[in-house]
Amino acid sequence: MLELLWDGLVTCLAPINILAIALSVSLGIIVGALPGFGASIGMIIILPLTYTMDHTTALIALSGVYVGCEYGGSISSILLNTPGTSAAMVTAFDGYPMARQGKARDALLISNIASFTGGIMSALSMLFFLPLLAPFVIKFGAVELFLLAGMGLFLVGAISSQDPLKGIISAALGVFTTCIGVDAYVGNPRFTLGSIELMGGIPFIPVMLGTFSLPSLLSMVMSTNCTLDQEIVFEKVRMRDNISAFSRLCRLLFGKMKMLLFRSGLIGVGVGIVPGVGGSVATMLAYSDAKRSSSEPEKFGKGSAEGIVASECSNNGLVGGAFIPVLALGIPGSPAAAVFMAAIFMHGMTPGPNFLTEQGPVVYMVIMALFLCAVMQLLLGLFTIGSLANILRIPSDKLFPAVIVICAIGAYVVRGLNFDIWIFVLFGIVTYFLVRLGFNPGAYALGVILGPIVERSMLEALSLAKAKGALVYFMSRPVAQVMLILIILYVVFRVYQARRSGKTVAKKALAGDIPGLFEGMRGADLISGIIMLPIIGALASALPSYPVKTAMFPAIVLGLLALLMLAVILKAVFRPAKYAGQTAAPFACINWKGIGMHAVLLIAYVLGIKYIGFYVASAVLIFVLCNILKKDELSSRDVLWNVVFTVVFVAVCYVIFSLGFGVATPRGILF
Repeated sequence: MLELLWDGLVTCLAPINILAIALSVSLGIIVGALPGFGASIGMIIILPLTYTMDHTTALIALSGVYVGCEYGGSISSILLNTPGTSAAMVTAFDGYPMARQGKARDALLISNIASFTGGIMSALSMLFFLPLLAPFVIKFGAVELFLLAGMGLFLVGAISSQDPLKGIISAALGVFTTCIGVDAYVGNPRFTLGSIELMGGIPFIPVMLGTFSLPSLLSMVMSTNCTLDQEIVFEKVRMRDNISAFSRLCRLLFGKMKMLLFRSGLIGVGVGIVPGVGGSVATMLAYSDAKRSSSEPEKFGKGSAEGIVASECSNNGLVGGAFIPVLALGIPGSPAAAVFMAAIFMHGMTPGPNFLTEQGPVVYMVIMALFLCAVMQLLLGLFTIGSLANILRIPSDKLFPAVIVICAIGAYVVRGLNFDIWIFVLFGIVTYFLVRLGFNPGAYALGVILGPIVERSMLEALSLAKAKGALVYFMSRPVAQVMLILIILYVVFRVYQARRSGKTVAKKALAGDIPGLFEGMRGADLISGIIMLPIIGALASALPSYPVKTAMFPAIVLGLLALLMLAVILKAVFRPAKYAGQTAAPFACINWKGIGMHAVLLIAYVLGIKYIGFYVASAVLIFVLCNILKKDELSSRDVLWNVVFTVVFVAVCYVIFSLGFGVATPRGILF
């Protein structure tokens, strides 16, 4: 093994391969930071370039893009609350609040160090456990995947400390979103309203962009002065200060948080090994574990360094884990791993059980490449942090339209449909209001991710159990038995915590005023519950027209939603102490004139794309918003500068996306 490791290191240190590592990791960071792109798209972008490369350089380059993308997604999450990748969604929970507290540089450096640690752990796991872990993957069948996804949904309470009930409702709404379109198990359409675009379901990327980025952007222009957000700033951006901060944070992470780094990295590796689960589950599991074991769990969601560490370490730990089933079994565990496997086939090799013995030098070369890519990511993250600070110097009247245009590209690139840009805009506007009602966008996104896994694995498990006998089938799955015991223990623990917190309700009631039945958040909960129940009933009325297997899963989800909304109503009526101190109306600080104007502009933008093309419509939107959002009095010089900014930004987008990445943007009827 040592000889193979040395040969792999020598191969990676060849000048052409060092250049490939530097360029591919840099490209990965850029692509990962772009909302909606992610590792799979970044790898697809360079896949054609690897046709004529030597197979070692090709695999090294693809590994570099994968590593860079997983780190790059945290950049936009921290600075803009816009996750570049689905796995970086969890990083936004604490990264963006930390940035708003004036610690944007610390958040970026913590993300960089944690990502590096996760990358090193993923490479080490491949090195020591690849022969041992690969056979374990085979034992994960339908029931294990169902229980694993169920564990992920149970954890929504951990990220919804303000109101666990609404966190669970948010996740259930996300799961129901996946019920729209043709079901993956039987192939029958559901809840499509006759729309062809909805036949394929609602894609995750536009939903994620709308759920996370647009509400935070709208908050910049739709709130009155009754709540002022702290400006995101870098104290200094000199390299000497960056290195000093880097050294300080290294001591913090590798001193006080070394066990958190270790656990989070292992979670990422373990989840990455299981095919079809994905990075979002890994980051959520690591985040929940970090909060549960933290001495300061109340800081999570408010700028906790531990939250960023858990998310980013597990995020990059997933890379090596995802490669294990590819190399050992020929089973891609994620879309990015599928692209990597395609490159292996393209270069005349066949991944699978015999790959470790037949292509041992290639396997150990990939492992050493992951080590070097992690080091490159650490260096690039450190030395480019000053450049990243420039994002924060962009005024809001320029940042708001610019991010919307980039997000629109990210939403469109998934399926090439204008309909997906509509999804991005509409979900963003709706989420803006739901967040004010206390619903959790992170839990909703988790439900969207896990919904298809839960449904498919549940139906497959039921079919197998029916054929073999439920008891016989379950008793033959020891892994499933252990997972079920863990779920039961977790539920018992949560019930115990709920009972303990219930004893403090009286004290909480004394600490603040209790709103009336139709006042403050209590009234909002009551009214929203009363509105939602008939909607759930109307959706459920369509179920009898579907085949049994098509209707089974949405029936369960809608039934659960009905019970949860009823619980919200009962809480509002009979548990007023739960609302102590929540007398302010959730929509009291909204600038309704602003929300109407910007909603109209966004809708007009999507319509304009259809008729005058993407770049022309984007230019119009940017110019109009730059003038509208100008805080000071608008002068002729400002108008001229806005024209220059509009032209330059649209031209840069065209060069980068259309010419550089080859991304097809929507064409209009006229242009």
